[in-house]
Amino acid sequence: MLVVVLYPRGHGSRNPGSAQIAAQTTVLDRAATWVAGHVGHNILVACDALTCAALAQHGFPAADLTVLQSTAPDPYGTQVVVATASVRSQFGAQLASVFAPEVLASFGSGAGRIDIRVIAPDGPVTFRAALAADVLARKAAGAQLLTRSDVSASAGARSALVAGDVDARLLTVLAFVASQQPVAIVSFGGAAPGASPGVPLRVADLAASDSAAGQAGAGYEHSLLTLLHSEVDLYAPTNIATVRLASGLRAVQITFAAPSPLGLLG
Repeated sequence: MLVVVLYPRGHGSRNPGSAQIAAQTTVLDRAATWVAGHVGHNILVACDALTCAALAQHGFPAADLTVLQSTAPDPYGTQVVVATASVRSQFGAQLASVFAPEVLASFGSGAGRIDIRVIAPDGPVTFRAALAADVLARKAAGAQLLTRSDVSASAGARSALVAGDVDARLLTVLAFVASQQPVAIVSFGGAAPGASPGVPLRVADLAASDSAAGQAGAGYEHSLLTLLHSEVDLYAPTNIATVRLASGLRAVQITFAAPSPLGLLG
């Protein structure tokens, strides 16, 4: 006896390739959103043609995007490379071991993974030596900041300062602000998914009021914002905003762009 089973229209006809393309599009969107929002817009970024187009659509300056040609022997001449599957295939193991050893952020998994990597223009040995020296300098600067009577910090913030986890630009700005008025550091943040160990934290949350300052909340916050906006060039944060933290505390949030420059404290 022949049994005929009638399925609803479209049942079993879904193309597996469509789901894969949708997943890849989602990962690319996440990576492009992160780069446009976190990487400095004066940084030269290398990427494949599709990724460069996505970055431009997300607001990253097109003039700072370099499309990697299939004949390019390396990604040098730029500062950050967006390592998609095609870029990894083009440069092979040398991409991570030689050209761009540090990961700022990573999205997705498997063959569809996209890594945002920092170019090592003088090679991996020189890059890692500079990174190690920078960590030591950040540890010293963080420890020195904690000795100041005009600086207070939460346990988590103290731990990050002592470990050398804080961006050198943040350390310099905090020292400057503390020389003008007391500073209460609530937390440091900015860690991205999949980032390499040692990538500095580029975000600081400062209490928007401080009894040690001897000022009312609004007056202290205004003074703090004025000091932060007075920074210029390299030490000017990419974003300064007043936020409400999960704890309910009102804070002034300072953000610097990636990647963090090395050697500022040396």
